[in-house]
Amino acid sequence: MENKALIRLNRYIDTMPSLSITVAKILEVSKNPKVTAKDLNKVISLDPVLVGRVLKLVNSAYYGLSNKVTSLVNAIIMLGINTIKNLALSTAVLGNMRHNSSFKSLNIDGFWRHSIGVGVASRLIAKKIGIPVNQIEEYFIAGLLHDIGKIPLNEVFEEQYLKAIRLADFKKIQLLDMEQDIIGTTHTEVGKMIADKWRLSPETLECILHHHNHSEVSEKYYKIGTTVYVANIYCNINQIGFSGDRYTKKIEGYILSSIGLSEEYLDDIFDTISAEIEKASVFLQVAG
Repeated sequence: MENKALIRLNRYIDTMPSLSITVAKILEVSKNPKVTAKDLNKVISLDPVLVGRVLKLVNSAYYGLSNKVTSLVNAIIMLGINTIKNLALSTAVLGNMRHNSSFKSLNIDGFWRHSIGVGVASRLIAKKIGIPVNQIEEYFIAGLLHDIGKIPLNEVFEEQYLKAIRLADFKKIQLLDMEQDIIGTTHTEVGKMIADKWRLSPETLECILHHHNHSEVSEKYYKIGTTVYVANIYCNINQIGFSGDRYTKKIEGYILSSIGLSEEYLDDIFDTISAEIEKASVFLQVAG
């Protein structure tokens, strides 16, 4: 990549708001299986914006409650801890996507649906293969953030990125390869830059960097890395959202076996993923 382009990219990443202290604290507190609504209330109540989003979510048309909820604790109890955590993290990601952008390359809604889809699929796979309860949400987070590097590419190199997506589609190859050819870097490399800036966990960083090549994931994080790899391909093949990547590798049987998964299981989770995405789609309005 040319120096001027790299400088522009670094400048953009420097302006990206990192995960707030509140979001980081919510993720930390939620790892405790004994966490309560009162525990989350103590954290969320320090962030007026997030308080507003939680109340907006619980009172949204999706939930159709007859009486308006005004208590934060009651809202947390009604929504559930996972929904609160996913709302906090999702809105943090969405906050980095400029709604006033023309988004010629990536559609905000399509990109977000793909990201949340990979997160949900990763969580479902984690449950299926017996990952401990207190580690399962790390799989969701890694899945949600796996394509975060596409946001700067879309914003900083809009015309080139549109060309990369079109050529990848025309040549029926991975978008990753066209990113390297046209821009000189890839969304996985840019994603690592963001992960370093945000000080994300080592396992999330590896999933971002290697979600197109599970064999490059370190042995320590093989299960989570391979899970996100499988979830990403699954969502692309089944056109869950739009990541700009229509042509991906097939999921080889030996890869599934290596983490204790079967093809039959993947055949059965599409409806569950779709339902979870619809449930979470209100996040788009809440974050707006």
